[in-house]
Amino acid sequence: MGLTSNTRTITWDEVYNAWTSFHSYVPEWTERLGTNFYTFKNGELYIHDENNSRTNFYGTTYGCSVTFSANQNPSDVKLFKTIGLESNTSSWDATITSEMEAGRINNKFEDKEGIRYGYIRRNSGNELDFNKLSILGIGELQVIPGANQYQFSSNIPNQVSANGTDGVGGDKLYFNDGSTQEVGVINSFSGDTITTVSSVNTPSVDDFCFIVKNSEAESYGLRGYHATIKLYNNSTSFVELYGANSEVFKSYM
Repeated sequence: MGLTSNTRTITWDEVYNAWTSFHSYVPEWTERLGTNFYTFKNGELYIHDENNSRTNFYGTTYGCSVTFSANQNPSDVKLFKTIGLESNTSSWDATITSEMEAGRINNKFEDKEGIRYGYIRRNSGNELDFNKLSILGIGELQVIPGANQYQFSSNIPNQVSANGTDGVGGDKLYFNDGSTQEVGVINSFSGDTITTVSSVNTPSVDDFCFIVKNSEAESYGLRGYHATIKLYNNSTSFVELYGANSEVFKSYM
């Protein structure tokens, strides 16, 4: 019977008397000689655990990953704010999923007193969830004073984030005229007036408008009872991971 793409190698630990590990590589034969571990593939001999060929198996380089769960106080809905790593490198990516939301950290770990910290960012695509604190009502549109300009009856709150002119990273202006529609990314705001980079849709006077925080910039974290965290590292250099944890708070939403 031929091997399939889902074939894995499993290893037995004689100390624990149990199967302990899964491996992506599929050798034809394995052998240990002294402290060295050898395998055969396509009739050729390979030595494993060499510093200059880490995560490289039979000419193909693979990334490494570690998956674990954060499940403190399992009956409480929590906010998972950060991931902290005890590692010799910051070059990690992470995906985080819970029963309610999903997020990620894309190579944004920072070294703080020897611990690599990364803030969990929500995935894009779920911004229009009105149960979140990332949506901010502005009120009914009063005047359209110019191209891509929208004036309201009160000043725009300071927690609104503008992004300049690149169209990336700022909060977005939305309106509702019976259905929810995007106006555009906020370029700037002053007093009671918002200017967008461009206008995907144009609201009418008296339409209710609101701000949706950018999911990349917003870092309040990810809600859920427990979180499944998967760490990735594609480096071929020597990488060590001693421990991992998540900064967690009880959610009162």
